[in-house]
Amino acid sequence: MPIIEVNGIQLDYADAGSGEPLLIIHGLGSSHHDWEDQIALLAQHFRVIAPSMRGFGESEKVHDHSVKTWSEDVLALADYFGFETFHLLGFSMGGAISYQTAVDQPTRLRSLTIINSQPSFELNEWYKHMMVLYRIAMARVVGMKRLARFVAKRVFPDPHQADLRQRMIRRHENNDQDSYVKAVQALAGWSVADRIHQLEMPVLVLAADQDYTPLEDKLVYLEQMGNARLEVIQNSRHVSHVDQAEVVYELVRDHVMNVEADQLR
Repeated sequence: MPIIEVNGIQLDYADAGSGEPLLIIHGLGSSHHDWEDQIALLAQHFRVIAPSMRGFGESEKVHDHSVKTWSEDVLALADYFGFETFHLLGFSMGGAISYQTAVDQPTRLRSLTIINSQPSFELNEWYKHMMVLYRIAMARVVGMKRLARFVAKRVFPDPHQADLRQRMIRRHENNDQDSYVKAVQALAGWSVADRIHQLEMPVLVLAADQDYTPLEDKLVYLEQMGNARLEVIQNSRHVSHVDQAEVVYELVRDHVMNVEADQLR
């Protein structure tokens, strides 16, 4: 995969298709490789750019993570390709990055799509503290290989998902431990929830029916955005763009194409 330098960091990325630009941002412990199903589908309609964020994939392994810095990397990537405006899609950690980008540079986003994420990772409940501590402890004590197996089993538990489980393990077990821990710490306590009421671009929120966080939490934020709608992904856990690839593709495709059609009227 190609590697470019933007915002003082070397990032690897996938680039496919043509048409209106759609940037897609991966989740914690992931890379652009986890989007392979969606890239192949979405590139039939759009110019799809999928970076591996700093610290992940083949991108440079630095440990100065913050959601703000990741967002600045995304904007620098868009500048590199000459995208004055673009559509943005983010999953989990990538959803946080996408929300940050949307509130900081709202005029640059033609649309926003969020998969299984929220505009706040504030540690305002005891179980959220425990999730953060558990992830960090697992990474430091048992290592990335065992953590990858644990996470893969949790998000792909069914017998027919064995191939998806093994694919995730192969990719995630090679994560840089320090980068992963710093990323968890960067997400913990982050929030732009007090700013999302300002968003005016069309927003599509995709929520798995069996996600880590309850649907009710996402509805609270959805109601604060004036031009947002929710689609619940059935029979899905956290990694909906993988375990329900075709459903997610169709929803994202229709959302972006409808936005483009509306802006032409």
